Amino acid sequence: MSDPGPHRADHADPKPAGLRARASRERVAFWLPIAIFALLVLIAPDILLLVFAGLLVAVFLRMGGNAIARRLHIREGWGLALYSIILVCLAVLFFLYAAQGLSDQLDQLTTALPKAMKQVQDFIDSHGWLHSITRSIDLGSIAPSSKGAATTVMMSIGVIGNAMLILFIGVYGAVEPQLYRRGIAALFPSSKRDWVVASFATGWAALSGWLFAQLISMTVIGLLTFVGLWLLNVPLAAILAILAGLLTFIPNIGPVLSAIPALAMGLTVSPMTMLWVVVLYLTVQALESNLITPQIQEKAMSLPPALIIAFQLLMGSFFGLLGLALATPLLAVLMMMTRRHYLPLVRPETA
Repeated sequence: MSDPGPHRADHADPKPAGLRARASRERVAFWLPIAIFALLVLIAPDILLLVFAGLLVAVFLRMGGNAIARRLHIREGWGLALYSIILVCLAVLFFLYAAQGLSDQLDQLTTALPKAMKQVQDFIDSHGWLHSITRSIDLGSIAPSSKGAATTVMMSIGVIGNAMLILFIGVYGAVEPQLYRRGIAALFPSSKRDWVVASFATGWAALSGWLFAQLISMTVIGLLTFVGLWLLNVPLAAILAILAGLLTFIPNIGPVLSAIPALAMGLTVSPMTMLWVVVLYLTVQALESNLITPQIQEKAMSLPPALIIAFQLLMGSFFGLLGLALATPLLAVLMMMTRRHYLPLVRPETA
């Protein structure tokens, strides 16, 4: 009697050829868009960063529009339109009543800062222990220079052009975010589209939470800095406070950059005023780090400071100022997607 075992083993096929071919096509369809995206990261990272900046603008617009829609019980589209009208009106009022004064202050700061930095350098040179610490720092390079006007104009044109591109991407992304989500999800096989849509929702939630916390922190820091500089009679307090608020968008590094011109302008009043400016900035940052941001980010993304600094240095070294500015929101997205979509795969108990 013959043994049928080997005969059955030769013809046993746990998965039909058609299913194997379909699974192979799905794997290719899943990894091909990811490979194309990785290629774009290598050959055109600046373009992707501009798109990501536009996505931040879209989140900002959609976040405000949805809040208005919920409060007034209207459709999200009408809420977005109303929010956009409010922003345009605020921008018009700003340019009518505040832009000229702030522009004059900015011109005065640009003119006064080189002299102030020279005064800082003289103050350091007159104190041997300070000079030994800072001899490797060229303070003159920090101040703006009048040389290279043509280069400055070309850089300004590039900045304005990039800002317009970011604005357009943000507006279109805010008007119909689902259209772009479905379009990108359609590039993947049907079995993975729910995962892609969920990933987009996770990234959007991370950006919304981080951006909300950051906008509140920027506003509070700007106001507190203005009040402190005004009480200390530091020249150009308004533009210095706005600079402090804007640079708060770049955690850890931004506050240090914003303090440099404030310290220089404080020294033009007196060395004691400069010391009080140091106390002011340290106090404001302590309040922001230990009281303001933790309260706001109670339900938002919390990121380890050391990881933020490392990622900022990495992005800044590869992609310059734009990479440095966008490092933290990008890290927030990557961290939340890792926690929600990757860790449950490798550690199911965390799901």
